[in-house]
Amino acid sequence: MFNKAAPGIGLEIGDKTIKIARLRKTREGFALADYGSIPTPPGAVEAGFVNDPARLGEFLGQLVRDLGLRNKSVVSAVAGPQVYTRSLIMPRMKPEEQRAAIRYEATTFLPIPVDEASIDISPLTFFEDGEGKKVDLFFVAVRKQQVANLGLACKIAGLKLAAVEIEPLALHRLLKHDDSRVQAFVNIGSSRSTFSVFDGEALKLYRHMSFGFCSFIPAEPGENEEVTRIDETEIGVSGDCQYLLRDSITELNRSIEYYHMQNPNEIKTLMLCGGGARVKGLEPVLAEGIKLSVTKADILHRIKVPAAISDSVRQELRHDFAVALGLAAREAI
Repeated sequence: MFNKAAPGIGLEIGDKTIKIARLRKTREGFALADYGSIPTPPGAVEAGFVNDPARLGEFLGQLVRDLGLRNKSVVSAVAGPQVYTRSLIMPRMKPEEQRAAIRYEATTFLPIPVDEASIDISPLTFFEDGEGKKVDLFFVAVRKQQVANLGLACKIAGLKLAAVEIEPLALHRLLKHDDSRVQAFVNIGSSRSTFSVFDGEALKLYRHMSFGFCSFIPAEPGENEEVTRIDETEIGVSGDCQYLLRDSITELNRSIEYYHMQNPNEIKTLMLCGGGARVKGLEPVLAEGIKLSVTKADILHRIKVPAAISDSVRQELRHDFAVALGLAAREAI
């Protein structure tokens, strides 16, 4: 599912917005070659699942034509609560035997039939105990139909889906430190968020959250411009969204506690990604609630952006395009 080669074009399909970013490799790192976004057609995508690939493909095709990307290969991501992840300790085997064994093991915990799932595994650590040689594996599975619908939408749009991965890998690709310290990310999208923790290169935890930044933006009759108004939104210590903040903080604290129960290396800083990172005043409120340092991730620190691009567009690229840029960097490296 995740192992085909592709050029530096990343495609993120969200519930509210479709984003494409194109990078080229330079001696200093990366350079932004092109980018663009359009609204996701209503009802075509729900909680990360492509419900209507034909309609989505038609809309996506507009953006593909505008950017001159027809017949190009892209990297995209599967997302939403129907992406299942888990860490598993298994006996060490040859790769082909390991994959066969993991499919059998998955029948004991996967909530969907194994025959309907696309499964991938990645070794985290190798060790030996009294029972022999073992490997700690990161397991990820998604319904085959989700990958198939994504591929069909790309085909209709005139793109070639060359690789599929999960959002945290895209974020970590451009935000990782050179050392092996623990990094935790909260990617706040319009209607959903994700929490992920890396220890060095190993993805230790990946969880979906029920909140998104649109919940913090007061709706106006007939308006569908939450993303454009997000820079005007400020979180205070009072107001109608305080119960949403409390629920979000509770959800985050549970995930952080679960990580610390399973792993010895502590989280010290939480990095905010996605459009929700643009909400003013969110960092200190979250920091107080989870008792950790909270900072905004800067996805552009390794990407050269044309000087003519305005500050407002830079802000959009820095936060809203974080996943798309990380996906593009997969093969621009």
